[in-house]
Amino acid sequence: MKKYLFFIFLLPLFLFGEDARLTHIITPRGEGDPLKENKRIVQNFYDAFAKNDKRKLGEFLNSKYQVQDSNVIFDSSYSKYDAFSKNIALRLKSLHEALPNFELKILEILAEGNKVFVRFQIIGTQKGSFLGIEPTNKQIVIKNFSVFTIEDEKISYINEMWNELSVMKQIGFIIY
Repeated sequence: MKKYLFFIFLLPLFLFGEDARLTHIITPRGEGDPLKENKRIVQNFYDAFAKNDKRKLGEFLNSKYQVQDSNVIFDSSYSKYDAFSKNIALRLKSLHEALPNFELKILEILAEGNKVFVRFQIIGTQKGSFLGIEPTNKQIVIKNFSVFTIEDEKISYINEMWNELSVMKQIGFIIY
Protein backbone atom coordinates (compact mmCIF):
# COMPACT_ATOMS: atom_id res chain seq x y z
CA MET A 1 0.00 0.00 0.00
CA LYS A 2 2.81 2.44 0.89
CA LYS A 3 4.46 2.02 -2.49
CA TYR A 4 1.18 2.84 -4.24
CA LEU A 5 0.78 6.07 -2.23
CA PHE A 6 4.38 6.92 -2.99
CA PHE A 7 3.69 6.36 -6.71
CA ILE A 8 0.52 8.52 -6.61
CA PHE A 9 2.44 11.45 -5.12
CA LEU A 10 5.30 11.10 -7.60
CA LEU A 11 3.14 10.53 -10.68
CA PRO A 12 2.78 14.30 -11.45
CA LEU A 13 6.57 14.65 -11.39
CA PHE A 14 6.94 11.85 -13.91
CA LEU A 15 4.24 13.26 -16.14
CA PHE A 16 4.93 17.00 -15.86
CA GLY A 17 8.51 17.33 -14.60
CA GLU A 18 9.77 19.59 -11.82
CA ASP A 19 7.05 22.20 -12.39
CA ALA A 20 4.43 19.84 -10.96
CA ARG A 21 5.04 20.63 -7.30
CA LEU A 22 2.46 19.10 -5.02
CA THR A 23 2.79 21.97 -2.55
CA HIS A 24 0.32 23.90 -4.72
CA ILE A 25 -2.22 21.08 -4.69
CA ILE A 26 -2.02 19.60 -1.21
CA THR A 27 -1.49 21.75 1.86
CA PRO A 28 -1.05 20.56 5.44
CA ARG A 29 -4.10 20.34 7.70
CA GLY A 30 -6.44 21.69 5.02
CA GLU A 31 -4.83 25.13 4.92
CA GLY A 32 -5.38 27.29 1.84
CA ASP A 33 -2.90 27.70 -0.97
CA PRO A 34 -0.53 30.52 0.10
CA LEU A 35 -0.02 31.66 -3.49
CA LYS A 36 -3.75 32.11 -4.02
CA GLU A 37 -4.02 33.87 -0.67
CA ASN A 38 -1.22 36.31 -1.58
CA LYS A 39 -2.92 37.08 -4.90
CA ARG A 40 -6.22 37.60 -3.08
CA ILE A 41 -4.58 40.14 -0.74
CA VAL A 42 -3.24 42.14 -3.70
CA GLN A 43 -6.52 41.91 -5.64
CA ASN A 44 -8.42 43.17 -2.57
CA PHE A 45 -5.87 45.98 -2.19
CA TYR A 46 -6.61 47.12 -5.76
CA ASP A 47 -10.38 46.74 -5.25
CA ALA A 48 -10.17 49.09 -2.25
CA PHE A 49 -7.93 51.46 -4.23
CA ALA A 50 -10.40 51.62 -7.14
CA LYS A 51 -13.31 52.22 -4.72
CA ASN A 52 -11.39 54.98 -2.89
CA ASP A 53 -11.79 53.09 0.40
CA LYS A 54 -8.85 54.27 2.58
CA ARG A 55 -9.97 52.25 5.59
CA LYS A 56 -10.18 49.00 3.65
CA LEU A 57 -6.93 49.78 1.83
CA GLY A 58 -5.14 50.10 5.16
CA GLU A 59 -6.24 46.59 6.13
CA PHE A 60 -3.94 45.13 3.45
CA LEU A 61 -0.85 47.23 4.22
CA ASN A 62 1.73 46.50 6.90
CA SER A 63 1.99 49.57 9.15
CA LYS A 64 5.61 50.02 7.99
CA TYR A 65 5.05 49.27 4.30
CA GLN A 66 7.56 50.70 1.83
CA VAL A 67 7.25 51.70 -1.81
CA GLN A 68 10.10 51.87 -4.28
CA ASP A 69 9.98 53.34 -7.78
CA SER A 70 12.06 51.20 -10.14
CA ASN A 71 12.37 54.12 -12.58
CA VAL A 72 14.72 56.11 -10.36
CA ILE A 73 18.38 55.45 -9.65
CA PHE A 74 18.57 57.23 -6.29
CA ASP A 75 15.30 56.80 -4.43
CA SER A 76 15.37 60.00 -2.39
CA SER A 77 12.40 62.16 -3.38
CA TYR A 78 10.39 59.68 -5.49
CA SER A 79 7.91 61.97 -7.20
CA LYS A 80 7.00 65.55 -6.47
CA TYR A 81 3.48 64.73 -7.69
CA ASP A 82 0.96 63.19 -5.29
CA ALA A 83 -0.36 60.85 -8.00
CA PHE A 84 2.91 58.87 -7.79
CA SER A 85 3.61 59.43 -4.08
CA LYS A 86 5.04 56.70 -1.85
CA ASN A 87 2.20 57.51 0.53
CA ILE A 88 -0.61 55.31 -0.77
CA ALA A 89 -3.36 57.41 0.89
CA LEU A 90 -2.02 60.59 -0.75
CA ARG A 91 -1.77 58.79 -4.11
CA LEU A 92 -5.32 57.49 -3.73
CA LYS A 93 -6.69 60.99 -3.03
CA SER A 94 -4.79 62.55 -5.94
CA LEU A 95 -5.80 59.97 -8.54
CA HIS A 96 -9.47 60.03 -7.52
CA GLU A 97 -9.56 63.85 -7.65
CA ALA A 98 -7.82 63.99 -11.05
CA LEU A 99 -9.58 61.01 -12.64
CA PRO A 100 -12.95 60.57 -10.91
CA ASN A 101 -14.67 57.30 -11.78
CA PHE A 102 -11.52 55.80 -13.27
CA GLU A 103 -11.43 52.11 -14.14
CA LEU A 104 -8.64 50.01 -12.66
CA LYS A 105 -8.12 46.70 -14.41
CA ILE A 106 -5.65 43.99 -13.41
CA LEU A 107 -4.27 42.64 -16.66
CA GLU A 108 -1.99 39.99 -15.20
CA ILE A 109 -1.25 38.62 -11.73
CA LEU A 110 1.35 36.00 -10.86
CA ALA A 111 2.56 34.67 -7.50
CA GLU A 112 5.68 32.86 -6.37
CA GLY A 113 6.70 32.43 -2.76
CA ASN A 114 5.82 35.64 -0.92
CA LYS A 115 5.97 37.77 -4.10
CA VAL A 116 3.03 38.83 -6.27
CA PHE A 117 3.61 40.42 -9.68
CA VAL A 118 0.82 42.60 -11.08
CA ARG A 119 0.43 44.37 -14.40
CA PHE A 120 -2.53 46.73 -14.35
CA GLN A 121 -3.90 49.86 -15.97
CA ILE A 122 -6.02 52.79 -14.93
CA ILE A 123 -8.19 54.50 -17.53
CA GLY A 124 -9.98 57.73 -16.75
CA THR A 125 -10.81 61.20 -17.97
CA GLN A 126 -8.79 64.02 -16.44
CA LYS A 127 -11.34 66.18 -14.61
CA GLY A 128 -8.99 67.57 -11.95
CA SER A 129 -5.43 68.86 -11.71
CA PHE A 130 -2.94 66.09 -12.52
CA LEU A 131 0.87 66.33 -12.45
CA GLY A 132 0.49 70.10 -12.22
CA ILE A 133 -1.70 70.30 -15.35
CA GLU A 134 -5.20 71.72 -15.03
CA PRO A 135 -8.09 69.51 -16.26
CA THR A 136 -7.86 68.61 -19.94
CA ASN A 137 -10.93 66.35 -20.22
CA LYS A 138 -8.64 63.94 -22.07
CA GLN A 139 -8.77 60.23 -21.49
CA ILE A 140 -5.61 58.99 -19.80
CA VAL A 141 -4.22 55.48 -19.70
CA ILE A 142 -1.83 54.79 -16.82
CA LYS A 143 0.04 51.50 -16.88
CA ASN A 144 1.95 49.93 -14.03
CA PHE A 145 4.06 46.91 -13.18
CA SER A 146 4.33 46.12 -9.45
CA VAL A 147 5.95 43.41 -7.37
CA PHE A 148 4.41 43.07 -3.91
CA THR A 149 6.08 41.37 -0.97
CA ILE A 150 3.60 39.74 1.40
CA GLU A 151 4.57 39.11 5.02
CA ASP A 152 2.15 37.92 7.71
CA GLU A 153 -0.78 38.31 5.28
CA LYS A 154 -0.02 42.03 4.73
CA ILE A 155 1.71 43.98 1.96
CA SER A 156 5.08 45.04 3.34
CA TYR A 157 6.86 46.22 0.20
CA ILE A 158 5.85 47.43 -3.26
CA ASN A 159 8.40 47.79 -6.06
CA GLU A 160 6.72 49.47 -9.00
CA MET A 161 7.17 51.04 -12.40
CA TRP A 162 4.67 53.58 -13.78
CA ASN A 163 4.53 54.94 -17.33
CA GLU A 164 4.92 58.53 -16.12
CA LEU A 165 6.48 59.80 -19.36
CA SER A 166 3.58 58.46 -21.42
CA VAL A 167 1.05 60.00 -19.02
CA MET A 168 2.84 63.36 -19.23
CA LYS A 169 2.61 63.20 -23.01
CA GLN A 170 -1.09 62.26 -22.89
CA ILE A 171 -2.03 65.35 -20.85
CA GLY A 172 0.24 67.76 -22.72
CA PHE A 173 2.85 68.19 -19.95
CA ILE A 174 5.43 67.16 -22.54
CA ILE A 175 4.95 68.08 -26.19
CA TYR A 176 6.21 65.47 -28.65
